[in-house]
Amino acid sequence: MTNTFYKAFSSEQYKLSKNKEIFGILLLPAVIILAFDVYYIYGLLTEGIPEEGTSNPWKLVLGKIVSQFFYILYPILVSLFVYACCDVEYRNNNYKILFTIPVSKSKIFFSKVLFILITVWFSMILTYIIFLLSGYFFSIVFPELGFQNYNFREVIFYVFLKFSIALSAIAMIQLALSLVFKSFIYPIGFGMFMLILSGFLNEKKFSDFLVYTGGSKLFGNLMFENISFERLDYCNMAAVFIFAAVSFYLFVRKKGG
Repeated sequence: MTNTFYKAFSSEQYKLSKNKEIFGILLLPAVIILAFDVYYIYGLLTEGIPEEGTSNPWKLVLGKIVSQFFYILYPILVSLFVYACCDVEYRNNNYKILFTIPVSKSKIFFSKVLFILITVWFSMILTYIIFLLSGYFFSIVFPELGFQNYNFREVIFYVFLKFSIALSAIAMIQLALSLVFKSFIYPIGFGMFMLILSGFLNEKKFSDFLVYTGGSKLFGNLMFENISFERLDYCNMAAVFIFAAVSFYLFVRKKGG
């Protein structure tokens, strides 16, 4: 049974890794951090290095800019990536072929889900590492900025962890939508609408039940050094399993034709 699941996972990994969208979600966030580093270094060299201040540069220099990019970028990348993982089956009616192989639908489905979640979390880990290395680089090369004066590792870890959980929940919602709609317009459009809506409603109490609010909370968690798990985070954890179950139901009921 384990060997069969491993073969199913290996097959999904080979097939889905051919999608160019995977490189977007894996590399683009890290590239954005590096691009900001280059831009900021250029500004320091041309305009001069400011005197060492009392404000935390992890938040007000690196985190403030990066988190606002990630709030919009990451949910969109996840939505595109998840749809691409389903679209590969829609092409040339691959579902018909997929469901005729001697492997159960459940193994195929959980292989796909596992690959999606691993990719999302690996992307976040890579981004987290680049974020930390950027701060350490500035602390060594430009000590006047004061990065070395703040131990911000715990805050950064929990902020990225909570954001990873939110993205996992978003991935499962987008998976369910992508299994229902063949056209990318509907799942991607829904993701964009919820992203904008959550931005307007993130201060409301009921926004904790909107998975997409996890993105808009990223900036606040970083600025206010919020490392505690709240209702939103627990709702997002539950949403991962709930929408994975919904997606499983939709997947096993799919027809090959």
